[in-house]
Amino acid sequence: MIARVKSLGKLFFLVALSLVSCSKNDDRLIKEDLAFNYFPRECTRILSLPMEEKLVTESTGQTIQKEVVVGEEGVRAKDFLYWLMTGADDLDSLELHYSKYRGRSYEYIYHRPRVKFQLAPGFRMTEAQLLKDYLAGDSHRDTSPDRINAGLLATALIPWEYRVTGVKDFKIVALTPLFGLPAETSLNRFFTFHELAPKQIISSQSKSLLWGYSDQEQVTSIAQWLSMRPMAQPVMMLRLNTMPQEVPVKTRLVTILTTTDGKELRDTLQVLLK
Repeated sequence: MIARVKSLGKLFFLVALSLVSCSKNDDRLIKEDLAFNYFPRECTRILSLPMEEKLVTESTGQTIQKEVVVGEEGVRAKDFLYWLMTGADDLDSLELHYSKYRGRSYEYIYHRPRVKFQLAPGFRMTEAQLLKDYLAGDSHRDTSPDRINAGLLATALIPWEYRVTGVKDFKIVALTPLFGLPAETSLNRFFTFHELAPKQIISSQSKSLLWGYSDQEQVTSIAQWLSMRPMAQPVMMLRLNTMPQEVPVKTRLVTILTTTDGKELRDTLQVLLK
C-alpha cells in the first residue's frame, strides 16, 4: 500500500512538472501545433461598409473597443473607418443571408461550414510562406475573444484567407464634391491604411509573400500598396488622413478595383461625415 502511494505521488509530481514545463514553453507549443486551414479565393466581388470604433459592452459584462457599422446618425470624419472585404461570387451571400451580423462578423462567417464555399486552386509555396511569416511575428499570441469563441486555440487550426486575383488599379471616389475636388475624382491620397487582414501582401506576379507580420516597416498608402503589384486583400480598413472641408456632408463613396485580368469591381457605401 505504501509503495502504491509513493508511486501515485511520483506520478502526480511528474504530471505537475510537465504542466509547469508546458506553461514555460507556451510559445513553442503554440508554434509547433498551429496550422492554417487555407481559403484561397478569386476576387470577383467587393463589399464595403462605413464603420467606427466604439466601446461596446459584451453579454459577459466586459466592455471592449470594437469596430461597429455606422448608421444614419453618421460619424465624425476623424473617426470614420472605411471597411472593405473581397471575395468570390459567394460574397453576396453575406448581405443576403447574414445581414443581422452586419459588420466585421462577416470575416468569420465567410469561412464557416454553413457558407457554400467558392474556393480557387491554392498556391502551396505561398501557403508555406504565409504560415512561416505568421509564426515569425507576434500573431501566435492572439487570444482574442473571437478566436477563443471559435475554438481556434483548442484546435490550433486557424482559417486563413488569401486571394489569387491580382490588382491592377484601385481607387476611391465620391459621388459629391469632396476635399474641394469635383465628384468622381480619385481620393486615394486622403486615405491611409488602418488595418490589413491578414497583415500580409502577396505578389500577383511571383505569387510570393512581399510583406507581412515579420516586417517592421508599415504599408500606409494606397499608392505604396499598388506599387507592390499585389493580390487583392481579403480585408482592408482605411481612415482619412485629412478632414474634408465640406463637413458635415452626406456622401456616397465608391470603391473601384480593377483586376489584372481587366475586370472592374465596384461597391458603394453612404455615410454622413460630421
